[in-house]
Amino acid sequence: MPIDKKDGPEKIDLPPLMRLLLWLGGPLGVAYVPLHHVQVVYRMGKYMGCKGPGLIYYNKLTEVLGPLVNIAGQLMEYTLDNVVSRDVLPVTMHVSTTVAYDPQAGHELASVLTRLPKGTFASIAGTFVRWALLSIANEYNASELTQHAVRAQIEATIRDRANAELAYLGLKVVGKVRITGVELPARLADRHETIAQRRANILAGAEFHPAEYRRALVSEVIENLGRRGESEGFLNFNEMLESVAEENRPALAPPPHIIDVLPDPSEAKSPPPPAEPPPHSEPRTRSGPRRPKSRL
Repeated sequence: MPIDKKDGPEKIDLPPLMRLLLWLGGPLGVAYVPLHHVQVVYRMGKYMGCKGPGLIYYNKLTEVLGPLVNIAGQLMEYTLDNVVSRDVLPVTMHVSTTVAYDPQAGHELASVLTRLPKGTFASIAGTFVRWALLSIANEYNASELTQHAVRAQIEATIRDRANAELAYLGLKVVGKVRITGVELPARLADRHETIAQRRANILAGAEFHPAEYRRALVSEVIENLGRRGESEGFLNFNEMLESVAEENRPALAPPPHIIDVLPDPSEAKSPPPPAEPPPHSEPRTRSGPRRPKSRL
């Protein structure tokens, strides 16, 4: 099978001694394999193995040389769509990784894979990377997949699971796997934007004067009615304020250390018990003779 020009080795200038060895040993079976390449050797019409890089020797009576195989890693970027999260939402993820091929690691299928172009290795590895990502992403919600700590755990697990499945082919994910982007569904993204906008409005409204806050609230309601195309509508502002306060109750609650210090209003303050009067002391009786009065 002819080798693609893109996969072929780069031409480099060999030192004089190596050119002399190739000139003298060429008829005897001495050949040169460039760096990051291996040479396939067939013996009596069967796949024997790969040799190289550098100077190699083969028996010209029983062996012939096959194609050159590029074993250098190639950087690939995969766009994996319809990755289902735990909350059954399709998520699109962009993954960047490096894939390398080692014919000696997958000797059983090397006779087939060594005849494939270099770009085929990346497409084969992409199937296993997608399988590993599908099995891991199903353990997290769609919102959790955008968090840095969760993505770091997913990246390490993808490489381990993909390499365990690619071992029999001789392919390997080398280096680190990076998730460069996560695209959430349109409905979920809109919901996150609405929640973030509502939170920003509440935080900004805490600094407004009540009259300004009421004016802004009325303007927002009128704009919403105008976008919906409704000419008439009834709205209870008390119910709206109660719903806003109910959604943001945890943010308005006092800190835990203040709650522990505050007294319980259910416990009524009882007046202190009246002090008991001191017991009357009985007159002390003297025993013995009376003391005479002083003459002074």
